[in-house]
Amino acid sequence: MLAAACAFAAMLAGGWWLSNRDRGVAITTSAVAAVRDIDPPLAAAVSAGASTSSAGSRADSLRDTDVDGAVRVDAQGRPQPDRELRRLFDYFLSRTGEQTPEAIRVALIAHLQPRLAADALATVVAWFDAYVALERDSVIAGHEAGDMEAAVARVRSLRRARLGAELAQAWYGEEERAYDDALARRRLLADRSLDEAMRARRLAELDARLDPQRQALQAQSQELESAVQQSRDFESGQVDAATRYAEREALFGREAAQRLAQLDTRKAQWQDRLRRYAAQRQRLLADTALSDSQRRQRMASLLQGFDANERRRVDMLTRNGLLPGP
Repeated sequence: MLAAACAFAAMLAGGWWLSNRDRGVAITTSAVAAVRDIDPPLAAAVSAGASTSSAGSRADSLRDTDVDGAVRVDAQGRPQPDRELRRLFDYFLSRTGEQTPEAIRVALIAHLQPRLAADALATVVAWFDAYVALERDSVIAGHEAGDMEAAVARVRSLRRARLGAELAQAWYGEEERAYDDALARRRLLADRSLDEAMRARRLAELDARLDPQRQALQAQSQELESAVQQSRDFESGQVDAATRYAEREALFGREAAQRLAQLDTRKAQWQDRLRRYAAQRQRLLADTALSDSQRRQRMASLLQGFDANERRRVDMLTRNGLLPGP
């Protein structure tokens, strides 16, 4: 069971993107008009989109791939806030680091404009802007929170503040329910005021409310939370790798201990890469011999060592001053 939880943790750490062949959407006159109606400052950027797209295509990770995700509308043409829409946003955001946030937003609008009426387009773009703000603020919340429970609570609050209750429920409701179930179980197990019979009865009542799928999600969430907290304790105590492995094997089994050790390695490698990037970026910023154009080109080349998901994380860390020091 923890093997699945470890895989989930790795997925959260690195993200995932599916494919698209619809990279080079033509920027039409009607698309320019739609952007002008929604966001006048971007109209000029859309007008220049064809040349920008051609210049940036050499570093486009979405070239020759199919757009992942879609916008579904109801009988009245109103967009539906489902997971397919979130997948579509993630697809376009995978260009982070290759293109500016404004260019990514323009490309999304150009993709949507032939498919949606003006009101529906405005709604979807507003949702996209809220989603981008949520991702940015969630990175900060995760860094500032003292423990996993606090981080989850802060991110959950941010979801509702940025997206509203309906969107937050549609996009995150299932995973939040699984987390709540795991948290309720953990609290029951830790409640010293309960005798064993009462604890067993309450746990049985909790399990009875879950269907088999939610039971599996709940168990994975509980084990993942336990493993994450243990890893944080190891890091704060600077526990060596051999001790970590032994304690994890005793609690979770050999396969899970191996997976968690691999995650430790990947995390350390990621931090090393971030430190190197931050140092190289600082040197470029300090190099007064470079023109603005040269500096931008070299900054972009620094990001080529990261994949699309990693670029999103690096971009958010950079924008919020969260890159590691030397």
